[in-house]
Amino acid sequence: MADAILVPGRAKVDGGSASPVFATRELTVHGSLAPWVKGLVGVEIAGRGPIPLAIAPHDSWMLTVQTGRGADGAEHKRALGCNTALTGVRQWTGSFQGAGECVTLFALLTPLGLVELLDSRRLDTAPRIRATVHELLDEHFTTALESAVASASDLDGKLRAFARALESRGTAARRQSRAAVRAARAAMVMTTSTRYPVEAAASAVHTSRRQLERDFARWLGTSPRHWSQVARVQAVPRRAAAGERLADIAAHLGFADQSHMNNSVKQLTGLTPMQYLRAGVNPLGAAFRRVTRGGVVYL
Repeated sequence: MADAILVPGRAKVDGGSASPVFATRELTVHGSLAPWVKGLVGVEIAGRGPIPLAIAPHDSWMLTVQTGRGADGAEHKRALGCNTALTGVRQWTGSFQGAGECVTLFALLTPLGLVELLDSRRLDTAPRIRATVHELLDEHFTTALESAVASASDLDGKLRAFARALESRGTAARRQSRAAVRAARAAMVMTTSTRYPVEAAASAVHTSRRQLERDFARWLGTSPRHWSQVARVQAVPRRAAAGERLADIAAHLGFADQSHMNNSVKQLTGLTPMQYLRAGVNPLGAAFRRVTRGGVVYL
């Protein structure tokens, strides 16, 4: 298995007995899994909802497995094999009400991880939010994954079982679509350098801008322009955590000025940059901040 380090999260301690309690764990991945998965997060929520949560657009595709809290957790929520979902690159911040009394595991997939782990499945016709993976792939993968997760006795074990399943699938020899890999590599370049123009990314993978836009839509379920915007906005809290001033961050990331950066953050998240930087203080948001090295995911 890939070299991995489990990091204990912080439980939400509240004197009210009706308040949900969060237990979180993060798994930092290295080795063979690292090109495909940025990190893994597990959360166990004791207590029933509704739990108000919001999630901001971020620069990964989220693969999730949800189970109940008991030994037969995979059966507790839905039929075995139907508890694994994929959420693509969001267009804006969404709010929802968590149900509670569950264990949810999250894998933050890189563009290459999306292509490799989903076998170059087209995403242009799949739901952007919580596409059911057993409909994108054959049900054998999700059934085996959920069985392994459900049989683990605690949150740490479930997270490790998740990592092993992803590593086994990622390292299996399978041929991928050249166009899908081309789009993924361009997206990786644009993430590494947030000032990289779309035309330059297309040139780097030896294709035209128009073809790259078609490839992104088909294989990644988003556009190069939106992906670039999300990557830049996610870079704001990471650089702020390192002590940079907002004006300097705007210049470094290639915004026309600080006002341009403010408008971009507001458009994607509905928050001002200062509100955005202060978000994510709940236990789940804090866990994602740690595993993304400062990014803001759950608000």
